Amino acid sequence: MEEELLPVSMIRQYFFCPQIPYINLVLHVVEPETESMISGRMYHEKFRAQHLPREVKPRHIETEVPLSSPKLGLCGILDALVETVFGELVPCEMKNSSIGSGNPPLKDRAQLTAYAMLVEEQYRKTVKRGVLFYTEDGRKVVTGINESMRRLVVKAIREIREIVEAERPPERRNLSACASCWYNRICYSASSSLPTAHRIR
Repeated sequence: MEEELLPVSMIRQYFFCPQIPYINLVLHVVEPETESMISGRMYHEKFRAQHLPREVKPRHIETEVPLSSPKLGLCGILDALVETVFGELVPCEMKNSSIGSGNPPLKDRAQLTAYAMLVEEQYRKTVKRGVLFYTEDGRKVVTGINESMRRLVVKAIREIREIVEAERPPERRNLSACASCWYNRICYSASSSLPTAHRIR
């Protein structure tokens, strides 16, 4: 029996806090959509050439690209896949947030890497970089796709599978995000029996 494919968004959730995949996939509890979430989804702008940094020169842009791989155990819809004038494939994701002058958080880089790995599987071409576009501040960030990030994504997929199979919450929690997280009302009760909880860095 084939395993159900994990949505790529679960990789992002895992790197935000590994408790969320447990709550979503084992307890089957999902945060209800707020008005701002619904509005953001309804008016989600399609990725366009102006969202690319200057160093990425597009020949063709395909938006809302469905991707899946039984080998990786992942599926998802990529915001955009750019073919450059040099024939390079560059996966691109839009984020309805801002990062100021800082670097993209690990959760965004991991999600983009997961999409890059799906592109490599489906198109049989190596992906060396991707683009993250942050709508709130207009930042356009080119992110390298390297082996260490690929290994991190593979490890996350394996650990999410283990969480689901064991039906037990992971020990780690992103304690710094608990106060503003909708799941804290469930996470605390689900994890109350854990002996320790480690801060995610």
